[in-house]
Amino acid sequence: MNLIQYILLSCFFIFSKIIGIRLSSLLGGTIMYTYGFFSKKNLIGIKNLEIVFPKKTLKERKSILKKMWFHFGRVVGEYPHLNKIKIKNNPLLKIDSIENLLEPIKNGKCIFFSAHIGNWELSSHPLIQNGYDINFIYRPPNNFYVEKLLEKIRKNYGVKLIKKGPDGAKECIKVLKGKGNLGMLIDQKMNDGIAIKFFNQEAMTATAIAKFAIKFKCTIIPAYCIRAKGIKFNIKYFKPITYEKIKKLGTEKKILLYLNKYIEDWIKNYPEQWIWVHNRWKS
Repeated sequence: MNLIQYILLSCFFIFSKIIGIRLSSLLGGTIMYTYGFFSKKNLIGIKNLEIVFPKKTLKERKSILKKMWFHFGRVVGEYPHLNKIKIKNNPLLKIDSIENLLEPIKNGKCIFFSAHIGNWELSSHPLIQNGYDINFIYRPPNNFYVEKLLEKIRKNYGVKLIKKGPDGAKECIKVLKGKGNLGMLIDQKMNDGIAIKFFNQEAMTATAIAKFAIKFKCTIIPAYCIRAKGIKFNIKYFKPITYEKIKKLGTEKKILLYLNKYIEDWIKNYPEQWIWVHNRWKS
């Protein structure tokens, strides 16, 4: 089954390169929108939407979920084109407050974070294309073949990869000791993390970003890439969270709670662009 999934995805990516990003994004959206009608993962999505939007009707939640499937399919359709997307003089990309990224990054030891919202892959493009390295911590897919395919795509557009786990943690320490920079998505469930309130309900959360920030006196930079329309995106870098602020927050739990508030705001503002079918909350 894993090999079949890999073959199908590879064929889709090859075809996507032929038809171009606009059509492949639309095709990916159409395929996933159709898949969404039959997916059992909708049960997780509806449950999660009830947690975040308790006042919305079932019809409204289902509408958000349908739009999410289409958006997620667009993201998949855009993957084969990531290495060709340039930030300079690109009418499809609007970049807001890039100084919030480029100023602190000059000194190194920065951690920038995002979530599985919009096209999260594009949030690192301005950094890479301004000549800075980014070591992105990622959780590999369960399918080994798909992992290698996505790894190749990411490396092609310039990001360096660090796989989550004990060896990955050692690599992160090495990067920060050398005044390098890390990037990560912090909205996934982490069973060996700690329970942190996320939309007022406990969710198991990875502690790495808080641990590294405290130990290496890092600056944390929140960032997102939101789909404006079609294949047009808005990338925004928020005001850096300084080490002084991190130190004032004090504990890992308070730091993670503070960072979760950013993601909560993003999800509330763009609910159809977050991946609802991940089992995020503590069961």
